[in-house]
Amino acid sequence: MTTKNRSWLTLAAVLLPILFSVPLVLGFFGAIHPAFDAFAHFRMHLAVLMAVSAIPALLLGLWREGLMAIVLALTALATVLVPAPAPSAEAETPVQSAEPVGRSEYKLLQLNLRYDNRNQADFIRLIAREAPDVITVQEASDNWRPQLKAIEARYPYNLYCPSTKRIGGVAILSRRPFALGTTPQCIGNSLAGLARIDFGGRSAIIVALHLGWPWPYEQTENVEELRAYFERLQGPSIIAGDFNATPWSQTLKTITVASQTRSVEGLRPSWLVNGTLAHAARWIGLPIDHILVSQRISPTRVETLAPAGSDHLPMLLRFSISGVDDSGPDQQTVMLTDRSAFPIRRPGAGNCARS
Repeated sequence: MTTKNRSWLTLAAVLLPILFSVPLVLGFFGAIHPAFDAFAHFRMHLAVLMAVSAIPALLLGLWREGLMAIVLALTALATVLVPAPAPSAEAETPVQSAEPVGRSEYKLLQLNLRYDNRNQADFIRLIAREAPDVITVQEASDNWRPQLKAIEARYPYNLYCPSTKRIGGVAILSRRPFALGTTPQCIGNSLAGLARIDFGGRSAIIVALHLGWPWPYEQTENVEELRAYFERLQGPSIIAGDFNATPWSQTLKTITVASQTRSVEGLRPSWLVNGTLAHAARWIGLPIDHILVSQRISPTRVETLAPAGSDHLPMLLRFSISGVDDSGPDQQTVMLTDRSAFPIRRPGAGNCARS
């Protein structure tokens, strides 16, 4: 190898890790600009690529440059693989420990259906097997309406938020009744659906959410539109959906702060689970589907279930609702009847449909 060729190889070995480091580092500054937050979603992938790209530097004897790149990559990777403790976890412990051991447990099933899913029967079988109390879905397109209509006998309380997009909207289906005196509602162009549901005398706000893609798409605008609603949520609440955002992103942080919720840990990559790359989803898929719970929701277990025909994985949350009064309705929450706090989208306006 000539001296000139070796010089080019040395330069390439140094520059390649630097190229990966730029978006990797910028991803930690998502609060400054949504473009940086878009990089954050791929932090895991960028960190691995940076570490691998540092190997040629080591082979060429550039130990300092190679090791520095690997250390930076592993440090970034640690922020993804080692979950941070929920800020409110310690504050909740006294409340949970004061609760009766035998309080009722409920189940919520969450799934992005995929609007053109050709294996819809898999989802119906999943419902029959798990028998959830509440179901939140996204991409409930016209193609899905016959199947969803068929299960309404078992889930008679439902909210459909249609979308002008061909992928369809969000929906909430429940075996439990809507809380007395409340009206389910839709936000935006099927950005979210909210319903307060009565769980044996205690109510909780259930939100089905579907954010757009990160910058340069509409995700930032979606979050700003939702912020005003989430800041007014009071009482027990569960936000479930396809966030199109990873747990370590600024998008998720903004929503958890505004809604005073925490992310339920234990979920694995939930997207890119079918098609050519399905076998590699465990390693390259993104955890973009989430369930957020408020202080008075006690998740006993959350599971990421087997594929049900969609390119997203179903999630099952087992939870109970804590409170000071076990004998009567929950009086500590605000119902969804405050028009100033929650402007209701009427079916006639094309933003909300309830059957």
